Amino acid sequence: LWAELLNVERVGRNDHFFELGGHSLLAVSLIGRLRQEGMEADVRSLFEHPTLAGYAAITERMEIVL
Repeated sequence: LWAELLNVERVGRNDHFFELGGHSLLAVSLIGRLRQEGMEADVRSLFEHPTLAGYAAITERMEIVL
């Protein structure tokens, strides 16, 4: 999802969402897509943990909503 939204070929685990061209509107889009996939996600966590690895670690602790 990150690569698709940021229009990049690949995203590595240590890549920073905002350094790859992300901004607040793309962050909201990402959160919406994650929620569509059944994940509980919030924008604040993305701003606090903007690398893929950091955000993944946070979302692992979040509840999956079906």
